[in-house]
Amino acid sequence: MKLAAPLLMAVSLILVHPVFSSGTRPTSRKPKCHEDERLALLEFKRAFFNESSCDSDNYPMAANLESWRAVEGEGGDCCPWDGVKCDDETGCVIGLDLKNSCLRGPIGSNASLFRLVHLQRLNLAYNNFKSSQIPSAIGNLRELIFIPREVLDLTNLAFLDLSGNDLELKSPSLENLLRSLTKLEGLDLSDVSMSSPLPDAIADSSNLTSLVLVDCSLRGELPVATFDLPRLETLDVSWNENLSVRMPEFRRGTLLKSLSLSLTRCSGQLPSSLGNLSSLIELHIASCELSGVIPSSMGKLARLHTLHLSGNQLTGEIPPSLGKLLVGLTELDLSSNQLSGEIPPSLGKLVKLTYLDLSFNQLSREISSSLMNLTEVNFLYLSHNRLTGQIPSPISGLTSVVELDLSYNRLEGPMPSMISQLKNLTMLAVLSNNLNGTAQFHMLMKHQSLRVLFLSFNNFSLATKDLNVSLSKIVILELASCSLREFPKFLAKLDTLEWIDLSYNGISGQVPQWMLNIPPVICQLNLIRILDLASNELLGVLPSCLSNLSSTLWTLSLHGNGFNGRIPPLQKGACKLKMVNLSGNQLEGPLPRGLSKCVGLEFLNLGNNRIADTFPSWLGSLPNLKVLILHRNKFHGAMKEPKSNHQHFPKLRIIDLSMNNFSGGLPSKYLDSWNAMKFTKTNEVVYYADQMVQPIEFEGLPNDYDYSMTILNKGITKYNKILEYLTVIDLSSNGFDGEIPNSIRSLMELHLLNLSYNAIVGSIPSSLRNLTKLEALDLSRNELTGKIPPELTQLTSLEFFNVLDNHLSGSIPQEKQFNTFENSSYKGNSGLCGAPLTKKCSNLEASPPPLSNNVLVKEHSRTWIEELNWKIVLMVSC
Repeated sequence: MKLAAPLLMAVSLILVHPVFSSGTRPTSRKPKCHEDERLALLEFKRAFFNESSCDSDNYPMAANLESWRAVEGEGGDCCPWDGVKCDDETGCVIGLDLKNSCLRGPIGSNASLFRLVHLQRLNLAYNNFKSSQIPSAIGNLRELIFIPREVLDLTNLAFLDLSGNDLELKSPSLENLLRSLTKLEGLDLSDVSMSSPLPDAIADSSNLTSLVLVDCSLRGELPVATFDLPRLETLDVSWNENLSVRMPEFRRGTLLKSLSLSLTRCSGQLPSSLGNLSSLIELHIASCELSGVIPSSMGKLARLHTLHLSGNQLTGEIPPSLGKLLVGLTELDLSSNQLSGEIPPSLGKLVKLTYLDLSFNQLSREISSSLMNLTEVNFLYLSHNRLTGQIPSPISGLTSVVELDLSYNRLEGPMPSMISQLKNLTMLAVLSNNLNGTAQFHMLMKHQSLRVLFLSFNNFSLATKDLNVSLSKIVILELASCSLREFPKFLAKLDTLEWIDLSYNGISGQVPQWMLNIPPVICQLNLIRILDLASNELLGVLPSCLSNLSSTLWTLSLHGNGFNGRIPPLQKGACKLKMVNLSGNQLEGPLPRGLSKCVGLEFLNLGNNRIADTFPSWLGSLPNLKVLILHRNKFHGAMKEPKSNHQHFPKLRIIDLSMNNFSGGLPSKYLDSWNAMKFTKTNEVVYYADQMVQPIEFEGLPNDYDYSMTILNKGITKYNKILEYLTVIDLSSNGFDGEIPNSIRSLMELHLLNLSYNAIVGSIPSSLRNLTKLEALDLSRNELTGKIPPELTQLTSLEFFNVLDNHLSGSIPQEKQFNTFENSSYKGNSGLCGAPLTKKCSNLEASPPPLSNNVLVKEHSRTWIEELNWKIVLMVSC
């Protein structure tokens, strides 16, 4: 008779969509199955099938196994066997239907079945596996992708774990699953795609002790009843970004030991009743939408080992009670919130902490020396706060610390010599503080474990002479603004460097010969990803060997030096450059055409040089270029329209061609095709001008590297980051003529537009009213005629407007933003009238004056343009 044992149905529940083939072969002949899979099937048959003891009435499919024979020739191919399905392209066994096949015996993880790792469909229903448990080796079948309705027959099933297989749950639905499997104690469907809400039927799953639904595309709202399941100890619904969660008031006696809601839309405040969860061991609510304060009642969670609340909007102070009562805590992460006040000295009592992250908050005052008692902490992150005072001298107490980050604070005083006693340190970061005195580099390099060192932007000088220790394992070395006057000679000993920053020092003269000897030191850095020598006083031609580094370099930053000559041609073949900044030098000649092969290039700044070339339309084929700055060079000629759809700069957001010799009409087809200026997509935020905005992300580059661009906009605002939301077009101080093309109206994300100091004629298009995000519009010193369109009053974001020295006439609009612009915005237009000008308008508006021969004087315009309040000045630093 048939025996519906738990394993019998448990294994049958893993099925896939009935479409097996991944494609068709170009020839009619299909490949044979793989020999190892054929042997695995025969071994499985021998182990579980006995034809003589089968009842054909109860097991009608047993006859199928008769075709499974170990013969040569056509019979040696397992693909034609009954119940077996092979992939038409590869010959791999992807389907196995053995339901009702009279298979018997206990099945374990050593069964040959689990060597069929390409299986997508498996049906072992209605066999007799003698109540075996589901073997753990079923996890080997990573390509199973669908769950059938037969799972509903497992009414006695206590534990169901289908995680990590990219399965899909459509029919049955999760609701049907919960209503049928009422005896479930553990359910893990992590990575199983549902795209549905968690049903209210969860309230009836009273036997559940563990519910894990990580990254299941859950949406809607998490039923509050989930928290009230009487036996529930583990609840994990993290990584469901469209799932709304509101925490209830927790009752005393709740059994929860692990609660994970990270990366959901968990909002509201942390309830003080969290203190009632006396059994809680883990609490993860990171990257959510929490607000309010951390309740002091959390100090009652005496069993808590892990507390992660990072990436929220929590405010107020860190409750001192956390340090008083959570003596078993091993991980504490409160980073990326808005916490203020001091770091409670009581945290120094958390002597079992191995991980402490309080970075990216607004914490102030001095670092309590009590934190130096955390002798077991491996990772200590206090960066991006407002901490003051000195680094505590007892820092040697952090005997187990591996990574220590105190960057971006207001720390002062000398670098404690006791840091040299941290023998396990692999990363030390103190950049962007006010540390002073002289830092002894050899003191920091005593231990061979150090891999990453960030010392940039402090007030100390770095002593690097007579350094005899080996630095062969250093990967990242940041020494920007360390008062260096020459290249440290220890660089000759480094062959593992991936990131070197010597920017903003006083290194002068030519690159020394010991760095350029064949083979030059700088060219031996065959692992180098970031090379930053910006803002020094280096002279001479760029080392030709830089060409050889283009296959590894992500970032090349040499701006603000005195390099001359041509830019070296790039090495033939691979180019991994994502950012190039050579601005502020004396480079000449045309652009190297090899840049067109740098398909990952996102940022290119060659401003303030002597480069003579036509507009590099060939750069338009770069699919990822976001920032292009060529201002103050000798570019010339017309901006010819793109030759094809592959040359229109698809992701360009910032372009500055000012102070060159471009001529001809404005590039209407380019303006019409810059799609990235038409739409903005934001994901993450940073602070800018008291608002939260998204910085441009350079794919593959380190998040800590500062690709900053300072734009003095309207004399008020500084942009200290290249912002994803920011779009800029600056074509000022050239020889562009013709009219302003209507195609510009489609650039609805444009924030700054400067067409000043050209020879543009015609009227101001009323279609500019579409640019509703425009903050600055400069059309001054052109040949514009007609009225200022009243439709421009719809530009409610406009804070800077300048039409100085044109031939405009009529009344000045008197609504909204136009009531804020001063007299200087309109001077040199004798036909204009109305406030803020003293000339009043009559009933008949003044007629336009005759055009004068207003010839653009380049040198005058270049002087004036330097006085504009919102010119782009690029600074790249660490």
